[in-house]
Amino acid sequence: MTRIALLAVLGLIGCSAPERTAADFAADPQGAAKLVADCDAGRIGDDCEAARRGLAEARREARMRAYERAF
Repeated sequence: MTRIALLAVLGLIGCSAPERTAADFAADPQGAAKLVADCDAGRIGDDCEAARRGLAEARREARMRAYERAF
């Protein structure tokens, strides 16, 4: 009985979505912007802060590319 319960718990853990990092969101700024808007509208989740950091990083990289092109 305990083996079945243990296997069920491990199965649920293995099926959960992996936590996205700020680098993941920086690579997908549109997805990050959508998630940040959802978070600002009241969505609660662990990935809200990572999305904010990733979006800031993506915007910083875009500014740096524009700055480099100016020279």
